[in-house]
Amino acid sequence: MKKKLYKRWWFWVILGVVSVGIIGSAFGGAGNSEGTGIGSGSGTEDSGGSRNNMTTEKSYQKVDLQTMLDELHENALRAESKYQNAYVEITGKISNFDSDGSYIAIEPVAADEWNFDTVMCYIKNDTQKSFILEKSVGDQVTIKGEITSIGEILGYSLNIEAIS
Repeated sequence: MKKKLYKRWWFWVILGVVSVGIIGSAFGGAGNSEGTGIGSGSGTEDSGGSRNNMTTEKSYQKVDLQTMLDELHENALRAESKYQNAYVEITGKISNFDSDGSYIAIEPVAADEWNFDTVMCYIKNDTQKSFILEKSVGDQVTIKGEITSIGEILGYSLNIEAIS
């Protein structure tokens, strides 16, 4: 009698490698962009030294976080066309900290205890990390940044450019 595919050891090895690859590609590159620190989002120097940049002022669209999440649930395709690569300013409360200091998750200020709708906000430099070190779960923050990915399962990902 022939063994079923899922009972073979090599099947699980291949499945594990593929799973790690998918998860790595979904989360790996989101926090690797250069940062500008706490401030206006148009800085000309970062922790890695000076960079030549046109001093173009970014315009941040102030968006209600709950509205953004509601739009995602109503129609993910429409939310992506509206917010992908958009520069937004959102206010929420911290719901989770990454122990490696890569990101924080924020949720709407009025969210209840069992809310699972969050925005993953990726920390880009040591100045932002220092600011966040002083915060706790439940503290309110205002974040300016670029929406880098949108998905119906994982929600929004945002690169922090300024935090207060």
